[in-house]
This record gives sequence, C-alpha cells and structure tokens, in this order.
Amino acid sequence: MMQVFHLKVARAGQLNPAVVDMHARIAFRVDRDALAEIFSEEVKWREVGLSFELVAEVEGDNLERAFSATNHIDSDWSGNPGVQVKTTASRRSTSVGDLVMRDGTTFVVDKFGFSEIQRPMPIEPEDEPETAELPRC
Repeated sequence: MMQVFHLKVARAGQLNPAVVDMHARIAFRVDRDALAEIFSEEVKWREVGLSFELVAEVEGDNLERAFSATNHIDSDWSGNPGVQVKTTASRRSTSVGDLVMRDGTTFVVDKFGFSEIQRPMPIEPEDEPETAELPRC
C-alpha cells in the first residue's frame, strides 16, 4: 500500500506564494543535487505554512501506478480501482512536488519520474476547526 500526499497550494482560499516558489524550484531546477537542498528547508517551510496532506492510499508498490491512479484522466480519480480517498477537500491530480510514500521511503514526484527523499517530510494534519467557547451560566 502506498500513500499519496499533495502539497497544499492554498490556505484559507488564497494561493500560498511560498508553495508556488517551491513548486517552481522542483520543476525547473538544473540537477538532482538541488533536490536535497530544496527539501532540507523544513524549518523555513513550517514558518511560511507549507504542508502536505494525505489524499489517498493506493494498492500496490509501483510508483507510476500511484501517480496515474491519482490523476484525473477520463474522470475524477476517486473512482479508480485500488484507491482509497483520504481527504474531504477538493481533489486535484498528483503532480510535480507531491509525495508518494512506499514501505517507509518517501519519493517526490519529479519532472520525469520520481526522486527519493533521504528523510521524512513534514506532513501535518488539517487544522482543527475552531470552536467558540460557550458562556458559563
């Protein structure tokens, strides 16, 4: 079983410029060594609010299968066989910068194929909805 995590591109309905920057750095970098540098900036990412959300679990161990099973091709990917949806948020296709975890190893969806990340990435749960405190009688 593989887990697919999408980079959260918006917070409170607004596009996060830091996410756009990270996506561009992954997609347009010149060499693979730069990938380690990009993914080593966890503290900076947390400060600007970057995170990943678990969106699906996909049967099997083929990374290409996880990618294709979580892409809208002829229809919404949530109906694809062997896919368990793990989000209530609106779905998008898996793309460059998203993550796939297989057997405890994390891979980033790269320009062509996948690249292994040498350490776990920060994966944060959705924020809990705020609840108003009731007045005491």
